[in-house]
Amino acid sequence: AVVPRLITIGVLNIAFFQTMLFVSAYRLPGGLAAILNSTQTLLVLALMVLAGMRPPKAAWLAAALGVAGIVLLVASPQNRYDPLGIAAALAGACAMAVGIFLTKRWQMHLSVLALTGWQLCIGGLCLLPLALWREPPLPALGVRHIGGYLYLSLCGALLAYVLFFRGVRHLSPATVTSLGLLSPLCAFALGWIFLDQHFGWRAITGFALVLASIYGVQRAMARWR
Repeated sequence: AVVPRLITIGVLNIAFFQTMLFVSAYRLPGGLAAILNSTQTLLVLALMVLAGMRPPKAAWLAAALGVAGIVLLVASPQNRYDPLGIAAALAGACAMAVGIFLTKRWQMHLSVLALTGWQLCIGGLCLLPLALWREPPLPALGVRHIGGYLYLSLCGALLAYVLFFRGVRHLSPATVTSLGLLSPLCAFALGWIFLDQHFGWRAITGFALVLASIYGVQRAMARWR
């Protein structure tokens, strides 16, 4: 039963999620995509209920607080609401939520490196025909391009996913997905530090709410476990 399960989570966590992520990134502003992706913790909690579990009410409240915080942090009146982009972002969030939930629930007896490597391999093989069909041939690659690919492959994919699936193994799925809210927070902080961007009280309030949400979900799930 290991191989079908690996294929399932490889498609959900890598192939389908990455496809939907890039479709939404091309068709939506980053802020709107972040808002839709912030619903992952709520989706995981809903999956836990469907599986017969009863996650604490405090976790639901904290997860909803995180969505509200992201809205305050990144929402803009200039956002364009592309239906296909919105559908892709929500589909990607659902795929990742189901993938994380199943990865935790099935508890396959593989090392974290093997679990990660097989999922990346399966996801890559699923995406290869699509890339060959839709993408133009690669231009001649120089040293800088190859260095960029190596960095993205080793640090942006392999290392990041090894750490991610290690977290899935040791933490509850809701806790793992709540940590995803750190991504827009990091973008917010980097913009302030390196780009001298200034933010109003609305964004700062959203930043504080997201931090409170992450802490609240982790505290609630730790007590529940």
